Amino acid sequence: MQYLIVFLSAMAATGSLAAPQAVEVTNAIDVRLQNQALELGSGTSFVGGVREELPPVGSSGPFETVELNLEVQDGTRCQILNADNVPVLVFRNPNFDFTFADANGGPWTLVNGPREVETIICDPDFVGNPLDLNIAVTLSDGDDLISETQFIKLGNFEELSPVGSFGPFNTVNLTIGAAVPNQDLRCQIIDDEGHAIELVRGDNEAFTFADAGAGEWTFLDPTSSLVEKIICDPLF
Repeated sequence: MQYLIVFLSAMAATGSLAAPQAVEVTNAIDVRLQNQALELGSGTSFVGGVREELPPVGSSGPFETVELNLEVQDGTRCQILNADNVPVLVFRNPNFDFTFADANGGPWTLVNGPREVETIICDPDFVGNPLDLNIAVTLSDGDDLISETQFIKLGNFEELSPVGSFGPFNTVNLTIGAAVPNQDLRCQIIDDEGHAIELVRGDNEAFTFADAGAGEWTFLDPTSSLVEKIICDPLF
């Protein structure tokens, strides 16, 4: 446990300096920023219980993730500001927010890639305000096998592998949150040979798929396949 030592001194009536006394105040909050690709990290400690603003210790990044560790789970949240003093949007499945919590949930990812961090603010008055910015692609085999992959770049180009399994699958569904600016975003799934999979939904046959609140698409050619990659692109 780390301690912040606050020295209290008193002047004697004669004007001489009395011996200092030490008072321990627990550093209950730890904010860790990381960029594993660059092997870069920073750990910054806060006293807790009051609003505090500190720069990251040792480096300003760029960082990919941020994690809050509370000694006491009292609901305290923190926020990171970029070099322009603007709050950075972060994501931890399934939540997008401009503040982040501990709740033993692990690190949050900085949305839209690594960012420089100028300031960290921890404030017991911060409250969560999750934004409906989720973009999720769900693959299924119609039985027990399901893979859900979250896209976090707010509708910008993003290419990911399916989470948990490569299949084989026979249906795919795209869900776009109400706050995502591009409600017309389309995605594409690529098989293990690098070919786009043709899909059908109602009267529509295509090699890309949309949400539109109309439900899942069925694999048309082939009717079942392994899925190697999922690509979401505003240019589709």
